[in-house]
Amino acid sequence: MDYHLDMYFQQEWIDTRLRHNGTGPVLIRDKKVFGLMWHPDVYFANARHASFQDITDDNFLVWVYPDGKIWYDCRISLIVICMMDLWKYPLDSQTCEMRILSYAYPESQLHLRWSERIQPPIDRNMDIRMPDMQLIDIRTGSCNGTYSTGTWSCMTAVFLVEREMMHHVMQTYFPTALIVVISWFNFWLDIDSAPARVSLSITTLLTISTQANAVKMALPEVSYMKAIDVWMGSCMAFVFGVMIEFTICHFAKNQEMHRSDPAPNLIVDTTLTTLFGGEANMEELSRQVDIERQRMNHSNSIESKLRIPSELNNDVPSYFVGSDRLSQKRSKKQSVSKLRDQVTRRALSWTRTLRNLRGRAIANKIDEKSRFVFPMTFVLFNCIYWSFYIVFN
Repeated sequence: MDYHLDMYFQQEWIDTRLRHNGTGPVLIRDKKVFGLMWHPDVYFANARHASFQDITDDNFLVWVYPDGKIWYDCRISLIVICMMDLWKYPLDSQTCEMRILSYAYPESQLHLRWSERIQPPIDRNMDIRMPDMQLIDIRTGSCNGTYSTGTWSCMTAVFLVEREMMHHVMQTYFPTALIVVISWFNFWLDIDSAPARVSLSITTLLTISTQANAVKMALPEVSYMKAIDVWMGSCMAFVFGVMIEFTICHFAKNQEMHRSDPAPNLIVDTTLTTLFGGEANMEELSRQVDIERQRMNHSNSIESKLRIPSELNNDVPSYFVGSDRLSQKRSKKQSVSKLRDQVTRRALSWTRTLRNLRGRAIANKIDEKSRFVFPMTFVLFNCIYWSFYIVFN
C-alpha cells in the first residue's frame, strides 16, 4: 500500500566557505547557483515517486547566513510505500515509516540527525484531514545501517494512523447484519411455503456474496484472513444456516409423509377391535363369521339333494330348501366385506392425515427453536468479534 505526502522539506548545515560580512542572510533563488554549492544528497529510500513542486515557480529557497550556516527549504510531493498489516481491517491502525538517507556519503562524511532547535522536528497542518484515516502521532528516530560499502547515516519518520471506522460500519457492517436479520423471516413462514422461503434465502445469500466481493476488490490480495473476511464469512454462514434449517424441516416433514403404510389387515383388525369393544368381542365376531361360512357351504350341498321336481305338482312352484337363509348369509357376507373396505380406506386416510400433522409439528418445532437459537448465536458472535478486534487487540 502507498501513502501520499506533500511536505516542506527543510535542511540545515554549515559550510564555512560561504561566510560573508553581510548584516543578514543572503537569499538565493537561482537553481544554477544552488547547484554550484555543496549540499547533502539525501533521498527517500522507500519512496515510490518524488517530485518538486514548481507551480507557479520553483518552490525552493536558500538562505546563507554570515556564519556560513545554510538553510534550504523546498516543497516536495512523495508517494511512499507502507507495509501495512491488514489482518484487523477495517478496525486497524497502521504504522508507516519514511526513511531518509544520503546516497553518496557514508556516516564518516555526512551525519544526518533531526533538528534539536525546532521541536517537534516534524509538524503538521491540523486543518488538513484525511477522509478515511486519522493521523494519531508522528515519531522520529534513526536507522543507521551497515552495508558492504560502509555505515550510512539514516533518519526515520514514523506516522501512526488509525482508520475511521464509522464509514465501514455504515457501509458494510450494518447492511450485512440487516441482511442476516432479514433471513430469519424464514422461521415465521409456513413450512409449505417452499418457494417463498427458498427465494428469501437465496436472495440474502447472493446479496452478502456481492458485498463481500466488492470489499475484496478494494483491497490488495493477502495470504491471511482479515477482520472483514471473518465478518462476511460468518454472516454468509448464518444465512446459509437458514437454508440448512429449512432443508431439515422440509426433510423431516416429508420423511414422515413417505413412511410405508401399514398392512390393510392390521389396520382393519385394529379398527374393528376398537369399534366392537375389545379383543374378546372381536374374536367372538370372527368365530360367528366362520360358523356362518360353514353353514352356507352345508346349505349348498343340501340344495342339490332336496330339489322338488315341478312336474310332480303343477300347482307347487319350484324352490330350493334353505334358499332364503342362504341369501341372508350372502347379504351378511357382503356387508362385512363392504365394512372392511370402508374401514380400510378411512383408516389409511386417517393415518396419512396424522402423519402430515406429525410432520408439520416436527417442522414447526424446529422453526420455533430456530427463532431463538439463531438470534442468540448472532449476538454472541458479535460480542466475541468486537471484543477480540477492538478491546483485546
